[in-house]
Amino acid sequence: MTELSQSLEKEVLHKNQTYGCFPVPISSFVVPEHNKLKQDILRWMKDQELNPTHSRNQISHNVVEIGKTNELLKAVPHLKQTLIDLVDKHNKNTFNYSVRYDIVESYLELAQEQAIYAPHEHANAVFSCTYFINFNNEIHSSLKFRRHIFSTFYPSLQLPSSQQTSFNMPEVIVPHGEGDLLIYPSNLTHGYESNPSDQRITLSFNVAPV
Repeated sequence: MTELSQSLEKEVLHKNQTYGCFPVPISSFVVPEHNKLKQDILRWMKDQELNPTHSRNQISHNVVEIGKTNELLKAVPHLKQTLIDLVDKHNKNTFNYSVRYDIVESYLELAQEQAIYAPHEHANAVFSCTYFINFNNEIHSSLKFRRHIFSTFYPSLQLPSSQQTSFNMPEVIVPHGEGDLLIYPSNLTHGYESNPSDQRITLSFNVAPV
């Protein structure tokens, strides 16, 4: 185990440097064979119902679920394996969890014009993921991540800043486009604002120990 106090004493006091402790890892991966997977997903979608009523209605607007929750990954098993392989890569790059995990919840969503997803987090999961299946940066809203600025026991003062840094920025967009998969901690606040155009299609899923 790293002796943090010894490290800080040696590095900070002796070198007068500023360190960012406990960085939040977000991975952006290009999904292999995305074009083929997209066609497989679009074929599956043709026989599915659009469900305007779903478990995320309270935090979203103009977002419909395509088919039933978890059904896409059952119908297209090679898609699930591709996504799990990328989650494994993220885990090896970051936390190195030694437990078995799996996708426990997944939903294919269609966001129409003016769709909104309020900032939110996910419980009972370690990783949350978003696969951008049909997405155009110029006409679709990007996923945003928001910094936690509240404390359970003590107030957190927010003061004006002369310039933005990685320590004070309130939100960030990790670059992504069609065919990309974003993987991030489930307790990291995320969402998007007023989607400008129709046909924003994403697959969102959560990963938890099994």
